[in-house]
Order: sequence, then structure tokens, then C-alpha cells
Amino acid sequence: MSDVRATAKEFISRVERQEFLRAFDMVADDGRYILIGTTAASRIYNDKRDLFENLMPLLSTFKEPPILKFEKPIVDGDRAVLVASGKGVGPKGPYDQPYYAFVMRVRGGQFSEIIEFADTVMVETAIFGRKVVAA
Repeated sequence: MSDVRATAKEFISRVERQEFLRAFDMVADDGRYILIGTTAASRIYNDKRDLFENLMPLLSTFKEPPILKFEKPIVDGDRAVLVASGKGVGPKGPYDQPYYAFVMRVRGGQFSEIIEFADTVMVETAIFGRKVVAA
């Protein structure tokens, strides 16, 4: 089993057990975490400290933390792609992500980069309580 595949599988295992802090501790100290979109949480987190100080606290606001289920990882070179779905209850309402994708770059058994693709409308409504209206 490649280092990349093993690292991806360990991340999956930790997230599926809702060990989110342990899962994201797999980000290298200088690793970047990118949350796509234009939500209040969407941006580039430039290192592990930034990630833990500014994004991870949002998980503690969930009434029911999301339960994620992953498909088998796709691995090519130093990259892994993880496809998942998840449901929980955010601080402002239901959180239902039928499709997540995590595109990860692995270096030395840690993530040097993770890009998370999720339904940003769900982030806005379930976490921040912002309703999206037609333009």
C-alpha cells in the first residue's frame, strides 16, 4: 500500500469515527487547507495553526456533528481524491452534503494540501444561518 493510499485511508478512518481534530492533525505544519466558495469560512488556511484556530472551531458549533461516508480513495502519484457524503445538524439547521470531494497532496505521511469541495449553500444555511434568495 502506498504512503499516499495509507495516509488517505487513515484520514477516512478518523473522519468516519468523527475524530475530526485527529483527522485534520494529519495536515503538515506548513500544509494548506482550501475551502472553496465565498462563504464566511471559504478561504485558504495557510498552515495547520490557521486551520485549527479559524476553521476547526466551527465543528464544535454543530448540534450533531456530520457523519461522513467515503468511497474508495482515488490515488495517483502524490495525490488522493476522496469522495464522500455527510449529514449532521449545524448550529442553524440541517447539514446535508450529498457530495464532498477532497483533493489532497501527501508529503511524508501528512497532507501538504487539501482542497475541500462542498455545497456552499449548505454551509451558509446550516452553519451561518444565512438564507440564499433568488437574485
